[in-house]
Amino acid sequence: MEPTKEEEVKIIEITLRELEPVLRSELGNALIVESYTTKSFLLPGENYGSTILAVDAVIRRTEHDEKEDLHMIAKMPPPTEFQRRIFNSPFTFNKEILFYEDVFPAYRRLEKEYGIKENELFDILSKYYGSRRSLTPEIDFDDNAVILLENLKKRGYYTGKRSIGYDLAHSKLAVRAMARFHALGIAMRCKKPDVFARIKKTSECMKINMDEFSAAHLPVLARIKEDPITSVYHDRCEKILTDENLLESWFAQPEGPWATIIHSDFWVNNIMFHSDENGHVDDVKFVDFQNYVYSKPVRELIFYLHSSVDDDVWENHLEELVDLYYETFISVLKRIDCDVTPFAREHFDAQFPIDAKIEFVHLTFMIKVLTIDIEQTKLDNSTMRSVMTNYGGNEIYGNRLRRLILYFDQHGWI
Repeated sequence: MEPTKEEEVKIIEITLRELEPVLRSELGNALIVESYTTKSFLLPGENYGSTILAVDAVIRRTEHDEKEDLHMIAKMPPPTEFQRRIFNSPFTFNKEILFYEDVFPAYRRLEKEYGIKENELFDILSKYYGSRRSLTPEIDFDDNAVILLENLKKRGYYTGKRSIGYDLAHSKLAVRAMARFHALGIAMRCKKPDVFARIKKTSECMKINMDEFSAAHLPVLARIKEDPITSVYHDRCEKILTDENLLESWFAQPEGPWATIIHSDFWVNNIMFHSDENGHVDDVKFVDFQNYVYSKPVRELIFYLHSSVDDDVWENHLEELVDLYYETFISVLKRIDCDVTPFAREHFDAQFPIDAKIEFVHLTFMIKVLTIDIEQTKLDNSTMRSVMTNYGGNEIYGNRLRRLILYFDQHGWI
């Protein structure tokens, strides 16, 4: 029997149990957890696909060692059946574990083989402390699934305000790291095809039941139609937002040289930065790898530039960031001794009209999420389904949507 809508949004209590065995998988079998406490890490509406807890533990590495504090983040299943179905939690949870345990370590081994020093290795992840899929061996996924990661905020890392986005200094660091991430995937495909075949298999795109989103474009189109400036683009936007071929392109395996592993959810909340004592940004970390896929890197670049930069960057520095991305991408491939002939600048530029149209659908929805007024919409885990389906956005969303449409039209992308 199918669950009712009420049953689907019923809040399930998520509690972290039996911490010690998970930590022992990474910190050794002699580890002792003296005590630990948990609390919610994010405000309502700040995360949709998981339950995120802050974990403060007191541990000893062995029974003879002194006590030490361990500050972690526990990523656990979302608290409603609706969220678990939409985000295909059993599938995406397993993907994220594989990324920490297999994919990223393989990238670092590749860099080492090509002479990159330990202190120069790509380092965009928080420390991984272990995971489990269930407390019961024969069960693949349940309420006790958990991924344990370092709480980067304890070391001064931060995220920006998602309705504003990042300034130029932060965006340069993010774009350079993004380009290196994408290029390492291509380098792995060129230099270690057997390893890359395994990685590619783990990066299968999450299957989405589009019936859940069959009406999601309607509030977007209503917003476009009611704005005198964008109303003239309504029919064109409707054609794109209802194009089933674009949906197939989203899930399709990319062909040709411009295909690699991308994060696929690279926006403000999933990028953390650190600044030095003078306030200069000096490091970046990526979080939330449940949606990484084998796809087109330009899609990710377009998505970041039109979802997660501030007004000054958007108005004055987009082309500069595109140039920075390409230069970094090529330099990484050269450092791994890859043939860069297939990645000439004209071939790179030719990807934008193709990939922008697909990302237009993604952006029209995601910008609404970025600008949503949580208090006004009363967004929480129990109201997520109705809000995401029916919410038409606020004034900030209207302005950002208009800006997106005009830019894409100016560049011939829609």
